[in-house]
Amino acid sequence: MSGPLRSVVEDVHIHATFLDVCDLIASPLRWVPPAITEAEGDLDALAFRLLLPLRSEHARLARQADEAAHVLAFAANGDGGAVRGLTWVVNVEAPREVHLVAELLYEPAGGPIGWALEEVMHRPSRRQALRDALWRLKLLAEGRD
Repeated sequence: MSGPLRSVVEDVHIHATFLDVCDLIASPLRWVPPAITEAEGDLDALAFRLLLPLRSEHARLARQADEAAHVLAFAANGDGGAVRGLTWVVNVEAPREVHLVAELLYEPAGGPIGWALEEVMHRPSRRQALRDALWRLKLLAEGRD
């Protein structure tokens, strides 16, 4: 590992049931944003490539056991790639309203050029990809896709 892990966190309110949102999270091929390609997986494992300016990062993530019912956490398995984890936390606020928080844990590119690219281009692109994923989930869950 070339340096400390970093993360981006985004959230959204969704007017849908807890179970509907959890079903969508477990079906990643339905909500992946344009910055994610080669996506495959299900409730137990996810694999994808995140396209960033001048870089792409692959992820091979496995679901983590022993999590609370409202938490769905994936962590890198095997070689893992730059993406080290993806966590979804679904908090029920009303029968048809949930607050969804997503966190992407990753290893940024190293070196002085990697650091500069991280701050100027990569981190904002990761954040936008996470926002796009949450927005697609929201639209699907609310029947507005």
